[in-house]
Amino acid sequence: MKNPHYPKLFEKGRIGNVTLKNRIVRNSMGTYLGNPDGTVTDRQIKAYAEAAEGGAGLIFMDNATPVPMTSCGLRADNDSAVAGLTLLADAIKEHGAAAGMQLAHPGRDAGFVGSADVCGASEITFEPWYEMGFPVPRALTLQEIHDLVSKFGDAALRCKKAGFDIVEIHAAAGCIPTNFLSPHDNKRNDMYGGSLHNRMRLLLEIVRDMKQKCGPGYPIGVKLSLEDWEPEGIRIDETIEVCKALEKEGVSHLNMMGGTHATAAMEFLLPNAFNADHAKRIKAAVSIPVLVGHNIFSPEDAERLLEEGAGDFVALGRSQLADPAWAKKARAGHAEDITPCINCLIGCLDKGLLSHSPIRCTVNPSLYKYECPKLEPAEEKKQVAVIGGGPGGCEAAITAAKRGHNVTLYEKRAIGGAMIEASVPEHKANIRRLIRYHEVQLEKAGVKVVKEEATPETIKAGNYDAVIVAVGGKTRVLDIPGKDSEIVLYAMDYLGGRAKAQGEKAIVIGGGITGAETALELYGEGKEVTIVEMADQFLASPSNACQAYSIEIAQKGIRVITGKRLEAVEDHTAVLVDRWGNHTELPADSIVISAGFTAQNDLADALENETEAEVYNIGDSHQVRQIYDAIHEGFFAAKQI
Repeated sequence: MKNPHYPKLFEKGRIGNVTLKNRIVRNSMGTYLGNPDGTVTDRQIKAYAEAAEGGAGLIFMDNATPVPMTSCGLRADNDSAVAGLTLLADAIKEHGAAAGMQLAHPGRDAGFVGSADVCGASEITFEPWYEMGFPVPRALTLQEIHDLVSKFGDAALRCKKAGFDIVEIHAAAGCIPTNFLSPHDNKRNDMYGGSLHNRMRLLLEIVRDMKQKCGPGYPIGVKLSLEDWEPEGIRIDETIEVCKALEKEGVSHLNMMGGTHATAAMEFLLPNAFNADHAKRIKAAVSIPVLVGHNIFSPEDAERLLEEGAGDFVALGRSQLADPAWAKKARAGHAEDITPCINCLIGCLDKGLLSHSPIRCTVNPSLYKYECPKLEPAEEKKQVAVIGGGPGGCEAAITAAKRGHNVTLYEKRAIGGAMIEASVPEHKANIRRLIRYHEVQLEKAGVKVVKEEATPETIKAGNYDAVIVAVGGKTRVLDIPGKDSEIVLYAMDYLGGRAKAQGEKAIVIGGGITGAETALELYGEGKEVTIVEMADQFLASPSNACQAYSIEIAQKGIRVITGKRLEAVEDHTAVLVDRWGNHTELPADSIVISAGFTAQNDLADALENETEAEVYNIGDSHQVRQIYDAIHEGFFAAKQI
């Protein structure tokens, strides 16, 4: 019987000789849940079981290396690995899914996962990485190439022996086949360089060796970058030819993504399902199954991609981190209960892979935290007040209510808090889905929402046993001459539609995330924009968002001035000063202040002093940080009550 909600998504499919119960693939992402030596842990086994229990038809999790090396995943380089890999394959299959294993050698990007042996096609790497001090890969010799091909085949056979139904070669994202495929990275003058025919030779030889050792009927697929987004790198026209060649070699499927480890930050600025058009070109060129992935967050988008012919399966990564039960909830027609990925890249990349730490998720505080008990009914049902309807407050209220407490949420403006302004840029529209999710879950959990500002008197009158303060940060106001000028406005008022920037020349004071977003919105209005940052470096944080904004602002030609602060506003002029007292005057029609935020501890302190309630101060009201911290602190505060 067809699924009445998403008929294409929950249609059976085949990859090679393996029948899958639906068209949902949990895409591979390194978890850092294993031991440092690449052996399997109990936590890893639980994660694999949880992923399969979530309802996807095929599960890829970590990848395994065919050679002994440090990585963010597993090892399949010797027979001793088979026992641990068997436990993982069993955990997946015993929970209703087909088990896939991806084999990967990070090649040029080995330093990215902490490995000492950085190698590739040539002694060339991504230029910004070189400038940051990343090691330049050594070029593999012919003998090393032949040995590597054989080791890939041996590793695939071990995965087959361990019980995995499908093996996939990671030939995307900067891994070693990518280094050979890229005309930028591959400057060899032997049989593995030059023409595309030569540059794809390594990948084809790996496929042949795997199929020879595993048998012709065993499914061997390939993950490829449609384009790598690097200068003079991999482009779609060549990728189509590579896919045709792989089909002739008998691969079972093609898993299509975009970018590399080096350019992953650009996903932050890209729209949902951005790979669709390129994936359609691949699907039109081959007859084997095509998996389309990247920025697919809702069942509606997934169903549409399948209907439009962008792929035969959808490959979901971060969506399954945000909600491991994504597929199960979609199948039941409860898409409104799916915790939505907001594409922030904070937990999964900034705090996870890029930090060589276990992967996390901003909107799923319990992800892989098996040492923490699941939500349990509270021993004592309490009257709980949550003050503030932003991300932390909503998470706290929903969690406390699920545990059986009577919860009242006070929000003087609207559910969402600062997420309302944060979701204004179109590339952050997924935050609007999180706001809607919170609205629905608050109602389902029975949280009483009161649209008023809560005070200590409110809490005393309500006789609450516990209070969670989540009022967010306060806009930092500059006390300078001319601060009340008609051309001065604040970024949050501008983003929230409460103030409008006038004229053609706009100056943004403050080069943080909010300042960058404000500058891009002003640029989108056709204004000539200048950003002024007091620090010596613009967007100094190593986060993906900062990297993406830095590139976007540079490409648009937005002027950035560092090492200066706003000293005064005179007529239609911003007066800047550096640390040595030198002044600069810039003409301006609008001056938009984005000087950051400050914590608001006053309410929490007053409640501590004036009431007998347990008081928890979370998120930016405690210390200004990120949405990740607000949501996680809200969740764990509610678990303590």
